[in-house]
Amino acid sequence: MNIFKNRSKLLDRLMDIFCLAISICATLLLLAVIAFMIRESGPVWLTAGPVKIITGTEWNPVLKPPQLGIGTMICSTLWTSLGAIFLASPLGFGGAVFLSEFAPDWLAGIIRPVLNILTGIPSVVYGFLGATVLVKFFEFSFHMASGESLFCASLVLTVMVLPYIVVASESALRSVPSEYRQAALALGVSKQYLTFRVLLPLAKKGLLGALILGFGRAAGETMAVLMLAGNSLLMPTSWFSRGEPLSALIALEIGTSEVGSPQYQALFAAGLILLSFIIGINLFLTFLRRPVGNEVRKS
Repeated sequence: MNIFKNRSKLLDRLMDIFCLAISICATLLLLAVIAFMIRESGPVWLTAGPVKIITGTEWNPVLKPPQLGIGTMICSTLWTSLGAIFLASPLGFGGAVFLSEFAPDWLAGIIRPVLNILTGIPSVVYGFLGATVLVKFFEFSFHMASGESLFCASLVLTVMVLPYIVVASESALRSVPSEYRQAALALGVSKQYLTFRVLLPLAKKGLLGALILGFGRAAGETMAVLMLAGNSLLMPTSWFSRGEPLSALIALEIGTSEVGSPQYQALFAAGLILLSFIIGINLFLTFLRRPVGNEVRKS
């Protein structure tokens, strides 16, 4: 008997060491990527200055001196990603409430696998469908010279981030301790009152985390916005303007830039800004996604 116990402890110890090694390797890989991007973009940060790069609105890296402002691309990134979250949040929260509290088990059992499938569809497929359906729709319906716009990109991003928001929001709702459901139902409140006045306030941190997760997913998307945003270097003045988000700028120009040139270094600077943006969002998400149940029980 002691032999089996010792073997079980040894296996647990080996598994702990294996998981720790994987975690260290993943962390080192991320730090290596950040260090590489800092090294490649370092000269342009020193020569042009961070403020001029981030707030500048002129991008023409082949001029002498080169114009390397990416403020226009940052603004386009915010238009597309925030617009997608604006459209996806009511749909995502509604879907999560329906799946968590109102959907029969057989229907929820169908919808959940469909959501998982939607998260696995390549973004180029979404972009292709948007270019052939949405762009044509705007061109013919509103007699536009080109249906490409930040709004069109936001619509496709809405479909892409919606499954993430639904799944994360449903998880937040289900993490509320069952004692609250039982106590509320024992008091005779309706299911609607329980959901909207008890469960949603208790799960608000998880719901906010779902939105941030979707925002990070939308901000880092490349192919769909590349195919739909219009790829214009002008500062967008509205949601329906054409633009070029950071990810699209990098994807379009990194292949033609000369290694070591100001354009090459500025593209790495744009990538570093985008990466910092995503890391910041994930750190904030990690802070928010503390165990809800423990906090509720303490309150």
